[in-house]
Amino acid sequence: MSLYLKTLVVGFLLWSVSWRDFQTIPILFFAVIAAIFYIRPFFDGYYTWGAFLIFLIVSILGLKIVFGSILFWPVLFLFLAVFYLLLGIKDYFFVKRARLYFVSILILFYSVFIIFFLAGKSEFFFLKFGLVILASFILFKEWLAIIPSFHFPQREFIAASVAAFLVAQLLWVVALLPIGFISSANLMLLFIFSLADFLLKHFTGAISRKFIFQHSVFFLALSALIFWTSEWTLNI
Repeated sequence: MSLYLKTLVVGFLLWSVSWRDFQTIPILFFAVIAAIFYIRPFFDGYYTWGAFLIFLIVSILGLKIVFGSILFWPVLFLFLAVFYLLLGIKDYFFVKRARLYFVSILILFYSVFIIFFLAGKSEFFFLKFGLVILASFILFKEWLAIIPSFHFPQREFIAASVAAFLVAQLLWVVALLPIGFISSANLMLLFIFSLADFLLKHFTGAISRKFIFQHSVFFLALSALIFWTSEWTLNI
């Protein structure tokens, strides 16, 4: 079965999950079929299991959030694009796999942050916080491992651990800010993009004073824009 046809089938199954009111059996059927499409042919290609498992979870939760709104179909097609990219990367369908994987994990990161901030801090905060950090570690580690010029497993683990730790620090702070879940997710996504770019330049030896200055201006300017456009809601 072709890559396009597999993506269409997964899209139909995702739609059917929402149509069946996100019941357990349709969700399991979707997960099993998507997994079968992903692992076949067996022992062939590069597996990004972490990103794939995160995709399964956030696609269901994300569609449940936007179900019944005008965002349902755009979000559905966005998740299909992630599945298409992950499957194509695994089967060596694409040449520049690291860049496309980075695009897919940015979408996954944004989905994770939206779900996290929308869920609120009232129940199971530390559990949700820990799961986000675990997802961050997995996505960063797989991204570093897929970069053609970077194959150092120990450094990948250390770099992913440091990245996840930094994400945890900012996530804790942003969770306390009364700027709304969309602005919070935007700020975290900006940090992820900046952090990934810094890691890439670090391991390729391309960090310079000019890069640090431009990077800092870019991050601070967009952060200020996010804060300026946020709807501040103080709960007193």
